[in-house]
Amino acid sequence: MLRTAGYKFELLLVGNKAGRWVLVLIACGFLICHGGALATHNGNQADARKLFEEAQAAKARGDLGLAEQKYLEVIRLAPDLPNAYHNLGIAYFTERKYEDAASVLEKAVKLSPQLGPAHFMLGLSYYELYEPKKAIESFRAAIRLNLRDMNALLYLGKSQLQAHDYSGAAETLEKLAKLKPDDPEVLYNLGVAHLKLMLGDVSRLSRVAPDSYQLWLLLAQEAEARGDNQSAIRDLQHALLVNSKGVGIHYALGSLFAKDGEDKEAIQEFKKELEINSNDALALWKLGELTLRTDPPQALEYLRRSVSLSPDLPQAVLAYGRALARLGETERAVQQFQRVVQLAPEEDSVYYHLFRAYRLLGRNEDAKVEMARFEELAKKKSERTREQARQLIELTREEQRAEGILEPGFDPSQDPTHH
Repeated sequence: MLRTAGYKFELLLVGNKAGRWVLVLIACGFLICHGGALATHNGNQADARKLFEEAQAAKARGDLGLAEQKYLEVIRLAPDLPNAYHNLGIAYFTERKYEDAASVLEKAVKLSPQLGPAHFMLGLSYYELYEPKKAIESFRAAIRLNLRDMNALLYLGKSQLQAHDYSGAAETLEKLAKLKPDDPEVLYNLGVAHLKLMLGDVSRLSRVAPDSYQLWLLLAQEAEARGDNQSAIRDLQHALLVNSKGVGIHYALGSLFAKDGEDKEAIQEFKKELEINSNDALALWKLGELTLRTDPPQALEYLRRSVSLSPDLPQAVLAYGRALARLGETERAVQQFQRVVQLAPEEDSVYYHLFRAYRLLGRNEDAKVEMARFEELAKKKSERTREQARQLIELTREEQRAEGILEPGFDPSQDPTHH
């Protein structure tokens, strides 16, 4: 439930029209209980209050035409009453009379600059009128009055998208995503902002350098973002034709092959990346991950080098610890896992590896503590992740080897950016 400057909204505003109308009606219904706010300083006070209550009742019945007439009568009797303009604006907005809504809501905020919901409704009216600059101004006013007004933040971001201010939209929606990390509407609009920025970069780069390898790299990233890995691979191969020594191209190809389960091809690409830059910590880490199951000693060497080059890369440190554990160096593995806890305490898989290591060392109490931490963090993740965690908890070490189940590690979405 969202409270904004004395008004209570039961539903969050989203992009569909139906949800918007429901929210507006609930907001109006709340005002019925606050007729006392209609105090005026002239002889028409009682008549104005009675008319306001009649207007609210008409609107609650869905008779918006009658509600409009009553609100206009209230305004005639009490022309300095901001709530009358505000509620008339809501009625107009509900009927999609956006120009009329904007006109009376402007009067409401002029009479009462601290009336946050009126600023918000004014912003919505201008948004529907495709006047994004005015909408942005109104939503910012609403946010100044309530810094955590998530509806205003959402529509500020959408108005910035409408104004083609994609950088501003991304900044606004990033703030909102921290408050609502799992909201599809927020994530969708944030994705649109980033996609527009990327497409703008592609367009500018294509004009400046139409056959540069950087352009093909950017096109590959755009294709990968759409989930079209095959197009991304073709774009990267084209980039290699333009510049066979371009840094990062083989790494990107290897990552795509690994994502598609083509480990042999991925290994070849990561090795080619190392021929260009032998100190590429990320390529070394990926090679270590891919060879860990088939050649643990070689994987250990790749991962040792990766960690020596990037000691604060938690993904590589975790893999290094797993390689040590696979080769029976359990005490050293524990040291690496503890390092991961310092670097990325929110990563649940490291606690599972600590549990296994402590159990092997006979430190049963420590093992119980780490398993409890693993279960606690796993519960906060997706249902799929929880099910994987449950299976890991139930399977013994021998059963895991027999089933060929991969050891848990960082989610691929957390892969660091390769430069």
